[in-house]
Amino acid sequence: MEIELTWAWLEGYPALDFANTVIRRGWTEYELVTSVDALSSWLDAAALPAPRPTTVTDDDLQSFLPLRDAALRLLRAATGHGDWHAADVRTLNEALLDCPEVTVLETAGSVVSRTVGSPAPFSLLLARLAAEVRDVLAGPRPDLALCDAPGCGQLFFQRRTNQAWCGPPCGNRARVARHHTATDN
Repeated sequence: MEIELTWAWLEGYPALDFANTVIRRGWTEYELVTSVDALSSWLDAAALPAPRPTTVTDDDLQSFLPLRDAALRLLRAATGHGDWHAADVRTLNEALLDCPEVTVLETAGSVVSRTVGSPAPFSLLLARLAAEVRDVLAGPRPDLALCDAPGCGQLFFQRRTNQAWCGPPCGNRARVARHHTATDN
């Protein structure tokens, strides 16, 4: 199945936009970041917590995918859909430790984070994405949810306490599927 890379679902939450680069059609999951070009396209569209690297390489892609997979599993586990694995926590922490940051005091009492050393731009981006995921997981974020509508599976933050789907199209698909199940029985 060919999936068009529109990135229309991006909501501006770096941790979720990072994890949601795997989508579901029916009950099959599809990888959206299958090439350097796809990664570059996502970097152009996403709200990034660090400057966008000017170039992206195959090595960057090979660094991106394992961290994204660990983040996806941990965020799903936080919604009650999956298990929390120590290996995923290690992967997240390794990305954070690759580019340590300190918070320093600026003028007039403001604070700013500065990296220790001079990390490569893509390593800094991965560390900051890992930090975004860490912050969601360290929450508490009771509004973190998994859209379980047919063909979705995206993580989202609920805007209402009773919100079951990421958006109206998924709600419509879920109600239609429920109706078809009820009329088939």
